Amino acid sequence: MEKSCIRGDRRLIGRTAAVLAAALLLFGAQAWPGPADVFAADSAAEAAAGILSGIGVMSPDSDGGYGLDRTVTRAEFAKMLVMASPDRDIASAVSASVFKDVPSSHWAARYIKPAVAAGLMSGYSDGCFRPSEPVTIEQAANSALKMLGYSSADFRGGFPHAQMSVFRNSGLSSGVSGDVGSLVSRGDAAKIVYNLLNTKTKDGSQKYAETIGYKLNAAGEIDYAAALGESMIGPVTAKGSSWKSEAGLSDGGFVVYRNGKQAAASDIKPYDIVYYNSARTTVWVYDKKITGVYERALPSQNDLSSVVVSGKEYAIESAAAFSALSSSGSLRTGSSVTLLIGRGGGVADAVAASSLSVDAVVYVTETGSKSYMNATGQEYSSSYIKGVSASGDEYEYPVTQSWAKKGDIAKISFSGGSIKLSKAGGSSIYGEADAGLLSIGQYKAAGDIRILDVYEGAYATVSMQRLDGARIDSGDVLYCAISGGLITSLILKDFTGDCASYGVATSVKIEGGTSTSGGGISSSSGEYTWLIDGASSSLSTQSGTYRISAGPVMLKGAASRPDAVYNLKRLEAKVGTFSETGLSCDGDVADWLVSEKVGVYTAGASGQYAHSTMDEALAAFERGEEVDFYYDDLPVSGGQIRVILIRY
Repeated sequence: MEKSCIRGDRRLIGRTAAVLAAALLLFGAQAWPGPADVFAADSAAEAAAGILSGIGVMSPDSDGGYGLDRTVTRAEFAKMLVMASPDRDIASAVSASVFKDVPSSHWAARYIKPAVAAGLMSGYSDGCFRPSEPVTIEQAANSALKMLGYSSADFRGGFPHAQMSVFRNSGLSSGVSGDVGSLVSRGDAAKIVYNLLNTKTKDGSQKYAETIGYKLNAAGEIDYAAALGESMIGPVTAKGSSWKSEAGLSDGGFVVYRNGKQAAASDIKPYDIVYYNSARTTVWVYDKKITGVYERALPSQNDLSSVVVSGKEYAIESAAAFSALSSSGSLRTGSSVTLLIGRGGGVADAVAASSLSVDAVVYVTETGSKSYMNATGQEYSSSYIKGVSASGDEYEYPVTQSWAKKGDIAKISFSGGSIKLSKAGGSSIYGEADAGLLSIGQYKAAGDIRILDVYEGAYATVSMQRLDGARIDSGDVLYCAISGGLITSLILKDFTGDCASYGVATSVKIEGGTSTSGGGISSSSGEYTWLIDGASSSLSTQSGTYRISAGPVMLKGAASRPDAVYNLKRLEAKVGTFSETGLSCDGDVADWLVSEKVGVYTAGASGQYAHSTMDEALAAFERGEEVDFYYDDLPVSGGQIRVILIRY
């Protein structure tokens, strides 16, 4: 008698028990950088589901909702996996099933067969698939990790704990709770697949979404709006109160994503740039604005394809922008303008700077003088400052005042067509950063908070996830803007160490001798050679020396003539697991993030160093060879693993 497809027999056929690398165990207690920003609020699941619905991965129920609180079934999860895979285009052609409880007439047959064929899911030993059964978190993790390109050869350790370690620490579990045996809700399934799209593949070459045809926008984010193709209409500038009706949008009944995060219709502000789909159910809103001097029209105002504003070129993205900035428009070169930036990073529209009360706060990276052209086409000489905003956008402004210097925080105001330069004031904050709660101490952060870390003209953009768990003192903050009780912009003073360069000092010679491992150097001259990003450079000092020894180093300032050089600290704790993104230590020692720009080198017994790769380091660690890890500071102070040495 044929065995029926009953619940209870959980021996999965060909269970892909060891699909992903146990070597990725890290940061179970820390939030992960990347797509977690979209999960900062209670609407996390709705935000993910809305995006996945827009690109065909999920479908709403008959009532228009997504049933996010109920448990996802194996059939539903199979659909989500396949529609987020290279097989999504052939799913509609599948009409057969290899499981006795999934006839070809079953709605999910077209998804279940390719999901199983690709090894993303499995059936049971009784020949059933059980499409209505729930999905456990370890099964979901196993499937998602498989899609990133891992296999059983990547693992040490048994299923499911090795897989769960990878799942928690690769970015796939952002916003998802639960442990082995927990059932997955539709909301958590949406988050997992959303995270999958935003996570890099096993080889680290690109985000998973890129492997299935999606593109990145100018900010390096997945351009979901572009994925909707011809169904998208826009850009439309939100001016006045009539734009919604002109676009065929009612006051409600549509989902809003502002700067990639779910928002309310009331969050759409004047002069935001709006795109919407042909069914008018989803609205994509962008609020990036660039205010500066309209320097040049390229190739000319009569034949306009791009404009230069405050030293930076921007492509024209729409007819509205062409109309405003061309010779037929009201904006002339030499005037102060505000560019309204669209989803592609180009100019979607433009208005006179006086139309908007837009002040720019920048970290000054350069000052000097140069020639500009005024509104009548005449050249004039002016002092200028270059600066970078908390979002990482670079600007240049002609100014009449010359007090600003590199390292200052300056406020640029536009009034009556003129530019005013003043000192920027801001709030003082301190406390532990919590990416999950979007807070720093007692202060709440906006979902789209902009954070910049700076050092002597160098800068690095920073996410809340990068700061998670770190303790920030008021002395670490150069500038903080708070609006509506939320931190909107934050400029830190060399807090993360991400502005420095890291590498290996291959040779340190003082008065003809090489320094000792203690690094105690008191000579007044020295010769140094170091490898930074695989490139070798040398430096001689005649007055003053860097008190370092040969080995891993941090260089602050220009690598050609650093302001300071320090030896990195070697991690003394025993490393239990190691991956390209992090490592965990045995005992009570904190886990560590591996810097995205980590340097990997081989170190020979004779003191010779050579540039190497992360793959070589992972393979050496797997073989049990000596691999040393060097850091700049403790994780609580923003430190990371900066250099890895493979010792031979």
